[in-house]
Amino acid sequence: MNTVIPVRPLPTQARRRQIVTVYAAGLLTALTVFLLRLTGSFDAAFDAGRGPILATLALATAAILLGVAHLAFPDRLGLPRADAAYLDERQASRIAQANSLAYRWVVKVLLFCVVLFVFFGPSLPAFERPDGLQGVALLTLLFIPFLPTAILAWTEPDTAE
Repeated sequence: MNTVIPVRPLPTQARRRQIVTVYAAGLLTALTVFLLRLTGSFDAAFDAGRGPILATLALATAAILLGVAHLAFPDRLGLPRADAAYLDERQASRIAQANSLAYRWVVKVLLFCVVLFVFFGPSLPAFERPDGLQGVALLTLLFIPFLPTAILAWTEPDTAE
């Protein structure tokens, strides 16, 4: 009873870009909702307006989790893993470039946040709403570990069969 199981084809560059786009859209949408909460606009919305905002947040959460489920396993996307022993020079170089670019983006965002804190300090309304800050912190935790893989998924060309 030897049955041949067909090999599932690897996602193309267009499919990987769709996954990264859905992931980024989910992160940006959830960030917008949490920023509305931080500024008090969410509280000022009338009760009928909160339902669509919460539904949008639920859809954004689903998009983020879909992206995380794909980006957590780069092998399934046809991307090399950094800890794999079989990497050639080009793959190792591409992973190093993606990590470097991700590091530069994270540092720029961190510096922007520090500058905001220095200029506006504790007068920011964010310190009065810890639930909004917790949401932004959660998005940060879902963003930073998967950023290098998302960059690699976006830029890596299709494999030649």
